Order: sequence, then C-alpha cells, then structure tokens
Amino acid sequence: MYAINTTELQELMRDTYLSKTPLMIYGGPGIGKSMITMEVAKKFAEEEKKKFVAWSDATKDEKVEMIADPDSYFVYADQRVAQMDPTDLRGIPNMVAGTEYLETLPMSWIVYFTQPKAHGIIFFDEINLAPPMVAAQAYQIINERTAADRRLSDFTHIIAAGNRQSDKAFVFDMPLPLRDRFAEVEVFHDAKAWFDWAIGKVNPHLIAFIGWKESFLYKINDKSTDKSSTPRGVHRASKLIGDHEITSNKVHQLVSVSCGEAFATEFQAYVKHFAQLNWATIYAKPETVKGFSPDKLFAVMGGLAEHYNKAKEQKQFDKIIKVIIEMETDFAISTLRIIKDTDFKEFKKFLKGCADFRTIAKEFGKYIVD
Repeated sequence: MYAINTTELQELMRDTYLSKTPLMIYGGPGIGKSMITMEVAKKFAEEEKKKFVAWSDATKDEKVEMIADPDSYFVYADQRVAQMDPTDLRGIPNMVAGTEYLETLPMSWIVYFTQPKAHGIIFFDEINLAPPMVAAQAYQIINERTAADRRLSDFTHIIAAGNRQSDKAFVFDMPLPLRDRFAEVEVFHDAKAWFDWAIGKVNPHLIAFIGWKESFLYKINDKSTDKSSTPRGVHRASKLIGDHEITSNKVHQLVSVSCGEAFATEFQAYVKHFAQLNWATIYAKPETVKGFSPDKLFAVMGGLAEHYNKAKEQKQFDKIIKVIIEMETDFAISTLRIIKDTDFKEFKKFLKGCADFRTIAKEFGKYIVD
C-alpha cells in the first residue's frame, strides 16, 4: 500500500475533499489520524468562511441551530464505528400510526449531514474494528451516500481510518468492493511535522526530548510487556505533567504511565542533563553554550522555552535571546520557533524591544517569519 507521512496526508486530504472521494487511512494506534483530520477540517472551515464545530462538542441547542442553518457551519463528526449499534447508523423505525410506509428516525448528526446545504466531514474512526453488522451500515453510507434512507449533501466528505493487521488490533478484513470505493493510504509518523504541531500544545521539555530522540515519538513494544510510546501518548504525558517541575519524581511516574518505562527512562536522561545546567552561568556568560554537546543543547532548548513561558517579560526575553545567539544554528532556530509559536504577538512585541533585534533578524529572520 502507498505510504505517506503526516504532512503529505494533509495534502492528500485536500485533494480527496475537493473531489469528494472517500479516503481510507491506515496507520498505527496513536499516530494522529483523527487529530490530523480535525485540523484539516478546521482549515477547510476557515477557507470557506464557515464556523467550525466538532459535533461531539456541540450542545443540544447548538445542534438544533446547525440543522436549521447548515450553510453557516462546517461540521466535523468523529463517529467511532466500533462502539456503535447498527441502529445508530440505520435509524430506529418510526412506529407512529397513520403513516403509509415505514420511516426511520436517524441520529441528529445524520439529520445535519443530509440537509442539502450541510458542509463538513464525517470521520468513521476504527471502521475495521467494527463488527460486520455495524460496518455494513457504514458501508451503505460510503457506497451510496445515504443514511437512514436520506441522502448526504453534496458538500459532505467521508474519511475513514483504521489500524493495520500488524498492530495486533484484531481488525476485520474490509470487503474488496468496499475498499475499491476508497482511495487508500498508509500513514507513518513524521517527527518534523509533529514538532511543528506540538509547539504551544506540548510541554517544551517533551518537544526538546523528541528532538533529541526522534525514534521515541513512535516506538511500539512488540512483546506487550511495556506501554508503547505514540504521539497521542506524548500529548497525554504533557497534560499530566501540567505545572509539575520537570525534575520531580512525579514527572517520571506520569511519563511512564503515558508513554511506557522505556520512554520514561530515556526522558530521565534528558532531565538529568537539564538538572545539571547552571543557568546563572549560562545567562551571565551565554558564550559558554558553544562548547555544549548536542544532548546538553537539547536540554538548554527546553529550559529556555520553559523560562520564557514562566516569565513573559522583556528582561527575561533579552537574556534568552543572548543565549540563543550563541547556540548552534539548528538549535537556535528550533528554540526561536518554540518561543515564537507559543504566542506570536508577544514574541513580536518582545523582539522589537530587544537590543539584539538586528542580529536575530539577520541570522534567523528567514527561518522564523510566518
């Protein structure tokens, strides 16, 4: 099967969206299939000047409004097929007396997507984990673009995703006639694309660690004796860490339960490098970082981002910039990007007020300009 990285997947999604060609995405668990689909949906909503709404996050009143005025919205509906009953897709028979023929009462998201002017994406996640009876109902929506005896709007796009046989997910084989309805692709993790996405969403120390040990972003344990590490797991670890000091034993525990002990052990090595840094010396004599080994420079990168987040003020920013100027180019650019993308407006304000503005603009301007 044709394999692409996550950046290429976003480009393919655009092509399939414009042509309304159903797309089936295969990939390992936690690699970001659903998150990428949602991010792409947000971009489409922005381009089409419509309000983006994730159906599962909407209130009952909001759903009523979207059904009444579908042309104003772009809806992303993540439907976990493996957790469904056949009636969730087929609808429940309407037994009201006096009707001449049997009609069905569909789920509210189906009512929305069958409005003629409804715009959005239906994302059938874990489709090949669904029991055959349930999957058959999803197949009808994909094959015939009808749900509960109602036709989907012409502006509705369908994307499905599932794990591979090699992922030990106990998936069902999809029938060849159905597979032939899809464009199919296998996605693999892309550390660079994840780095871009993670800025502002993931603890900077975890970002710096992945920069150091890229292979740990997606590392599956074949023996099942330890938890595997995935992009989803790293994001989970970041949320658990919260405001905890990165050097605390608590953080080691939180990373272990999120990404496995192998990941946590390697991350502890990063933390050890960070703990050994003498920040008073680094800020007083920024040129000292020139002699640092790459593993220490990754720790400096994470530390500078942490210090910026904790004290967003001109004085602290100026100190950070002086250190960045002395770092190797790749590390300097990565650190600037982490700080910039955390809050671009504040970064721009501080940079303009920085005495080293011209140096940064000359050396790194082309790398950090949006």
